[in-house]
Amino acid sequence: MKVLFLCTGNSCRSQMAEGWARHLKGDVIEPYSAGLEPRGLDPRAVKVMAEVGVDISAHRSKHVDEVRDISFDWVVTVCDDARERCPVFPGNSQIVHVAFDDPPRLAEEATNEQEVLNSYRRVRDEIRAFVEGLPENLKISTANLTGGSMSDKAKTNEDVREAVRHGYTDIAKNQGSCCGCSDPAQFAQAIGYQQKELDMLPEGTNLGLSCGNPTAIAGLKAGQVVLDLGSGAGLDVFIAAAKVGPTGRAIGVDMTPEMLGRSRKSISAFTQRTGLANVEFRLGEIEHLPVADASIDVVISNCVVNLSPEKEQVWKEIARVLKPGGIACVSDLALKAPLPEAIRARAEALVGCIAGAVPIQQTLDMIEAAGLTRVRVGEKPYNIDVMDNCNDALYRTVRESLPQGKRLGDFVVSADFVAKRNEAPLGTTTKELIAIGASVTAHCQPCLTYHVGKAREMGISEQEIQEAVAVGHKVEKGRCPP
Repeated sequence: MKVLFLCTGNSCRSQMAEGWARHLKGDVIEPYSAGLEPRGLDPRAVKVMAEVGVDISAHRSKHVDEVRDISFDWVVTVCDDARERCPVFPGNSQIVHVAFDDPPRLAEEATNEQEVLNSYRRVRDEIRAFVEGLPENLKISTANLTGGSMSDKAKTNEDVREAVRHGYTDIAKNQGSCCGCSDPAQFAQAIGYQQKELDMLPEGTNLGLSCGNPTAIAGLKAGQVVLDLGSGAGLDVFIAAAKVGPTGRAIGVDMTPEMLGRSRKSISAFTQRTGLANVEFRLGEIEHLPVADASIDVVISNCVVNLSPEKEQVWKEIARVLKPGGIACVSDLALKAPLPEAIRARAEALVGCIAGAVPIQQTLDMIEAAGLTRVRVGEKPYNIDVMDNCNDALYRTVRESLPQGKRLGDFVVSADFVAKRNEAPLGTTTKELIAIGASVTAHCQPCLTYHVGKAREMGISEQEIQEAVAVGHKVEKGRCPP
């Protein structure tokens, strides 16, 4: 089956689609890409595709005239301009429109390269989701998406993100509360925050958006790098920064520019109060974190993962950014029983974390699927009861939608999930060097001769071998190596 992915410049989206199709569906699809006005291959598209093991560096930007004589089974326009100007192709080519956002346009307000790449990653993953469903998605697109903007799933996910983004924009501007109470300080103490922690916070940081206290269960230590998913006004980031001290770092990621602006303005006040300058806030989605691989000691999140329409992807991102041995401590809401439809259907309930809640076991399955090891999970029904007694307008509305005689705690529980990324297995080089040191310590000359010979066969340098021998002598003399 021959499929052409067509866009205006053939620099980014169509190139990603061709790359994904060749990588994922090369046994059933012969993919091509072209543009109406070729602009050259976008190096950032090459970079983010390489991050996931797809090499498109050898691709080139082609004009559609170069492929006009090919008899395609399907032509997929991936931008609105290509749809409107799509030329006629020979044979019985079927044309469908499945447009994706333009990464350069998405990145126009980014303040650094990581934020720019985050926009590219988001579109990359949306295109992958579409390509994974080929060729079936082409038939669905013909029926449902002609004249649409993207696959049903991607469109629904983006609708959810927009609802959440708009809800939290209002909160950032109006200092309102979503998951919390009309008295944020009282609410924070009720769910486990200490008064001294709250006293340290810059004014306006605690918006009452929590359902737990992940910094309390994380066991933070000096020098650690902490990442908060959905950092809001910065409550948990500032608390974490104080706990990891001047040699550590606390990073917050939030997708709402207004909320990010608010948290960044609080940094100077935090530094004045504590003397610490170890806080950073980044714009990004938790499904596509603007964070390097294996760079984080502890990931925390507080009543945010429920807001994501792609929770599985969030846990995969957590696994990606954690260092080997790193941990994730996530406080979130989980279902005890199916929610009444009147609650689940309300957009306000989604922004308030309730409608996005899933059963605990489903979250545990996602943790395992991401390659993380479950450490523990704890339930705290009382946190929900605290919310239930609030005077917040949202929770009044939710209470009114509950069946008679039922409380929030009958349906939803506050849960703490702690998961760990396993230590990286020792490589063969490391194992051989350890064996050399152990041979020295054990005074086993035949063992030493064997392992030194083995190390040389493996191409291990003489310097590394001598360092391993020196470590063995230090251990032999009872002196631990530095």
